[in-house]
Amino acid sequence: MVSNYYILYYTWDEFTFEDCVTSMRALGCKVDVIAGAVKDYHSDELLISKIKKRCTDAAYDFIFSFNYFPVISQAANDCQIRYLSWVFDSPHLTLDSVTLKNNCNAVFLFDYVLYEKYRNKGISTVYYMPLAYDSLRIEHKIQSILPHYDHEITFLGKLYDDTYNFFDQINYLPPKLTGYIQAIMDSQQLIYGQDLCDLIFTQEKCRELAEYVQIDMGEKFTDYRDELFRNIIRKKITSLERRSILEMLGQNYSVDLYAPNTPIHLPVNYRGYADYINQMPEIFYTSKVNLNITLRSILSGIPLRVIDVLGSHGFLLTNYQQELSEYFINGEDLVWFEDKEDLMDKTNFYLTHDKERQRIAENGNHKVQQNFTYTELLPKIFSIAQI
Repeated sequence: MVSNYYILYYTWDEFTFEDCVTSMRALGCKVDVIAGAVKDYHSDELLISKIKKRCTDAAYDFIFSFNYFPVISQAANDCQIRYLSWVFDSPHLTLDSVTLKNNCNAVFLFDYVLYEKYRNKGISTVYYMPLAYDSLRIEHKIQSILPHYDHEITFLGKLYDDTYNFFDQINYLPPKLTGYIQAIMDSQQLIYGQDLCDLIFTQEKCRELAEYVQIDMGEKFTDYRDELFRNIIRKKITSLERRSILEMLGQNYSVDLYAPNTPIHLPVNYRGYADYINQMPEIFYTSKVNLNITLRSILSGIPLRVIDVLGSHGFLLTNYQQELSEYFINGEDLVWFEDKEDLMDKTNFYLTHDKERQRIAENGNHKVQQNFTYTELLPKIFSIAQI
């Protein structure tokens, strides 16, 4: 049991805030909260001064935030206090800040391949830690819902075809380079467990693309350009993949889509945006099949969506991710598909085999309750950071 830690928690209104603070307090920690939007990742003097004042007025053991904020690292460094950051966004641009090497930092990444990339660059302030959920809140929510099904197949996630789809804004590349990128995107949609962008879109190709696409984040960021290019391509691959899969499933089954924006030309039932705290657990619990299609910038890690579905006693059908096999058994705790044909076969099977589907959902729930709760993982974070 963790106890006696005094934490200054910075929140930017992230959806994980309430669950994490509740869990910290359940572990015996005292938690103060500082809130507000960051105006500049490196030089928000107002936020820096607020943090410094709070650290002067109270004897905190450390500052904590979800995702990494260079300004908080700067303030923590000045105050000689540890800064613990748990990153759930992917990609997360601020990881390429020059401040990442600050000795005060302990930055936790849920993607082991990404963790290794930073370690191989000599950055010793990053650590590996999968993501978590609040089992007590979810169990309380589920107990109030009568067992029934409202959805045949549910997909909850973005289609990445909005104004932040930067790939489609690049429309002036030479045909040879365009064809090379298109070949990567076509091939990647057939392969899980191996990132072709990292393997094939080399530094040489990044330099070639840089002749047509200018990116300058300034001197406070380092080594960002090539990976930023790759993530633009990965995001486009995800958009194409999600639309293609939903198109295929929607022509054969009833598919409910929860997303921020109305989809165009997809045979699905658009249900709007789903609230993380109040709506998602019930949606996952009352869906026969919950579908996960991982954002391709997550190279090996287990997305939070996987944990949330299993934590809600939902049955999960997901693409393969390398780290899934380290924690789960395929066909016992969840089900992963190898390709679109496999996805169709497994969708049909599990929609028509209720007892098998329910058995797997309960096994998956047991696994995440053992390994992926905040009360299980937060003490590990504190221990690794040597608090």
